[in-house]
Amino acid sequence: MAPNQMPEKDLLLLGYIESSPIPAFIIGNDHRVVNWNRALEKLSRIPAREIIGTNRHWRAFYSRERPCMADLLVDGALRDLKTWYVGKIRKSDLIEDAYEATDFFPDLEESGRWLRFTAAAIRDPSGKVIGAVETLEDITERKLAEAALQESEKRLFRVIDRSPIPAFVIGKDHRVLYWNRALEHLSKIPASEIIGTSDHWRAFYLEKRPCLADLLVDGAFRKIPRFYARKFGKSSLHEGAYEATDFFPDLGEKGRWLHFTAALVRDSRQRLAGAIETLEDITERKLAEAELFKAREELEIRVIERTAELAYVNTALQAELRKRMQVETTLEQTMNRLSLILESLPIISFTCKADGSLDISFVSSTIEDITGFSSRQFLENPLFWQDHIHPEDRQKVLPEMRVGLKKRDYHKCSYRFRIKDDSFRWFSDYRKLISLPDGTVHVVGALQDVTEDKRIRQEAELRLQQMIQSHKLTALGEVVAGVAHEINNPISFISYNIPMLEQIWDTIDPLLAEAGVAHPEWKRKGLDYSEVSASMREIIAAFQAASARISRVVTSLKEFAISDDTAQKRPVKIAEIIQGALTIVASQVRKTVSQINQNIEENLPQFQGYPQRIEQVIANLLINAHQSIPAGRKGRISISARMIERLGAVLIEIEDNGKGMERAVLDKIFNPFFTTRRDSGGTGLGLSISYGLVKEHSGTIGILSRPGLGSRFSIYLPVGKGTKLSIYPAILCVDSDPRFLKEIKTNLVDSISWPARAKDGVNDIVSYLRDHPEVDIVMAEIDLPAFSGWELLRKVKETFPLLPVVLYSKDPDSFEPNRIETGRKDPDLAPDLLLKRPFSFEQLQKKIHEIGRQRL
Repeated sequence: MAPNQMPEKDLLLLGYIESSPIPAFIIGNDHRVVNWNRALEKLSRIPAREIIGTNRHWRAFYSRERPCMADLLVDGALRDLKTWYVGKIRKSDLIEDAYEATDFFPDLEESGRWLRFTAAAIRDPSGKVIGAVETLEDITERKLAEAALQESEKRLFRVIDRSPIPAFVIGKDHRVLYWNRALEHLSKIPASEIIGTSDHWRAFYLEKRPCLADLLVDGAFRKIPRFYARKFGKSSLHEGAYEATDFFPDLGEKGRWLHFTAALVRDSRQRLAGAIETLEDITERKLAEAELFKAREELEIRVIERTAELAYVNTALQAELRKRMQVETTLEQTMNRLSLILESLPIISFTCKADGSLDISFVSSTIEDITGFSSRQFLENPLFWQDHIHPEDRQKVLPEMRVGLKKRDYHKCSYRFRIKDDSFRWFSDYRKLISLPDGTVHVVGALQDVTEDKRIRQEAELRLQQMIQSHKLTALGEVVAGVAHEINNPISFISYNIPMLEQIWDTIDPLLAEAGVAHPEWKRKGLDYSEVSASMREIIAAFQAASARISRVVTSLKEFAISDDTAQKRPVKIAEIIQGALTIVASQVRKTVSQINQNIEENLPQFQGYPQRIEQVIANLLINAHQSIPAGRKGRISISARMIERLGAVLIEIEDNGKGMERAVLDKIFNPFFTTRRDSGGTGLGLSISYGLVKEHSGTIGILSRPGLGSRFSIYLPVGKGTKLSIYPAILCVDSDPRFLKEIKTNLVDSISWPARAKDGVNDIVSYLRDHPEVDIVMAEIDLPAFSGWELLRKVKETFPLLPVVLYSKDPDSFEPNRIETGRKDPDLAPDLLLKRPFSFEQLQKKIHEIGRQRL
């Protein structure tokens, strides 16, 4: 019958069976399956669509075809039920004319299942069988639990039987269930005579009376004192158990002392099942106690005799004990103070094995304050410390440490250590071998975080070099002033007397001419006085030119060495100063320069100074830029001026595309008398004088030069009164990995970190560089969130041609600048340094040294 043709109550029944959590199926009188519910699908793992309409429901339970219980009910073959389910079937107590059975089905799931199944015939209103329903209950877990319980009981009674402690178990009917071998040996009564009887009292008493286990089974707790007065008590080990001690004169030849314990036995539902009583033969202990009591009496007598002798000794010992306690108290206080000092100091104390493994065996709790890691992490993982040393340092430090401790009893080193936030810190590590009185050797050591000390030393070295240069120039200024003074007097004398010499020669020249013509010796030798006169005048002219040149040099030396504070300061307008300098040198500069670009901000603030001297500085730098342009190159000079608000200073930059300067030249560029154009008349005083004039205005002058590319001079002039400039070269590092930025900061002390985010653009970096002209190197990861390192390279090179750019990446595929902005490859787009991560910072520092830094 189709579902849409069934009566409503039958549909409800089918719906109930389908949603029931109990596996079930229904067959018609033709044995074809009408319903196969979801619970049975899950149990049998056979979907309903494969079974409904077929008579193959046996597949769910058996490996070959055979009738199920529902099939037998449909056929009315009730006699065959006992044939197919021998000893497993019975009529249902709940449903009339229904049958139920329990069986194991080995083909269900991997290891088979135990099922309890019930089948009932389905009849129409006239009583005719029209089908059958069969329900199944998975009782595998219950069966396994019952089997485990039976096995547990067997093991329990085997344990009782083999226990060396005499014991017996009675049921709630007082009949003996177990009588173990130890009790057989103690009572001399075999278990075969006792088990199944209630005669267990025979083992202990001459007349019948209850044992302690009997009283517990009857719940007669009030009768216990009657049979065991002053001999019993509640057990301290087992709740609800009682124990007692008594002498049994009929046990053995001379009787035995027994300590016995009785406890109730309950089943899994906490129903009373009986009682167990264990007995412990304590006869030997009782005899020993008697002997001990006797010995104690004798000892007490001896103690009384010795008390007087020990009184004196006791007094002495008490005094010694007080002294020892004082020493121990002092020692404990000292140890506490030492521990407090060690825990308070910013030092990590530790011990490690001396077998070459360097495994840490103890580390102080200060390790967590300094590194963020707990001491437990170092102790549980022997390689934890080694794994957190920087890979570059690890290859060097560990072998040297092992060798160093073998050659001598101490070793000292420093290395970078990765702490919990993934940044690296510099640690100073000191270790020493010590030998203990027991002959064992250990390594004790101390770690100290010296990151700040190292950074301060690096900064100090950088500042020291700058200060040495400044003091060097100051000292040179003093020397130059002395030299100028020493030269000035004799050169003044020469300059003053040359006109007198010229006048004297003008006076005596005609006289000597007449005398020379008439003099017989001149005639005899054929001398021409006109040549002598011309030579003399040439010599006088040479004296004049040389003295003038020396005077100019002396004047320049004085200007370099001495600030003319007597001159009146006035407001300086940078735009006018630059235009004035260009007017002075324009004709000379344009011999080699075809393009002069100007970018002067409007409304630049004025400052008090000496306009002519600033103009002289700019003119000197323009002349230098012009002279650096090699023959045949299309020369270009850019001059710009802008306000750097954060420094409170005006920045003037003069950049050329000349031949640039090597590092050796840059180191001496501001030294007096140093010049690379001595053959063409250079004195080496132009830049040194410019340096002094800028310093006179409390400013700073710097230079960034790249051989073959050009040079850029930067003049910083403070605007506010009393403003002090403190600027140093810096490296801008752009990366999206904050951990790597921290590692860079640890190794490059003058680095500035830029954590790249998705909202950052290339123009943001360029704006930062404009506002931070002290940045002389840009480092960037190629794969950044918002833009590529290649895009940054292009923009930086367009805006700052002389600024070195270092690119790096973990992925070598990123090293090819594929189609950036213009949609084509640019063969000239190349960074000054291209690195694959991870790279050695030591090698990076060498490369940066080779590239060269800005002089400030």
